[in-house]
Amino acid sequence: MAAGCVFYRLSAEDSAEIVALEKMCFATPWTKEQFELAFTQNVFAVFGLRLSETLVAYIAIYHAAGELEILNIATHPAHRRNGYACKLLSMMLQVAARMGIEKAILEVRRSNLPAIRLYERLGFEPAGVRKGYYQDTGEDALVYTRQVPPHNAEKQSPEL
Repeated sequence: MAAGCVFYRLSAEDSAEIVALEKMCFATPWTKEQFELAFTQNVFAVFGLRLSETLVAYIAIYHAAGELEILNIATHPAHRRNGYACKLLSMMLQVAARMGIEKAILEVRRSNLPAIRLYERLGFEPAGVRKGYYQDTGEDALVYTRQVPPHNAEKQSPEL
């Protein structure tokens, strides 16, 4: 990760900035109101990477019953080749281990080959298909899962 890049937990106050990044990355981005509502749920969280004052990547998750569902990962278009998505996902898995999470789940469009390669490189394995998962197109989603290694107190964990 580049020097000066900071990993931290975002809050509802960051919703407008998260939405701005969403609009650069997704055909159907979440709205500010959707993020603010999601932040009211104890099982929802967003973590980000900031370089200087710019949010360069974020990951949105739900966590419950020993599972972590990864909702979105987005990287600012100007920073996509810097490995931030991989670093952010790896850091999120470290946080999940500290939370006692045992399994991570995510869905991805069949057409999103860069994301599929990233997930497979990080040990996610195909686990099925969710029919009609994407509301905007009715497209099926590929489901990937991986076990989260138990937290090792000797390893250096990211600070929040």
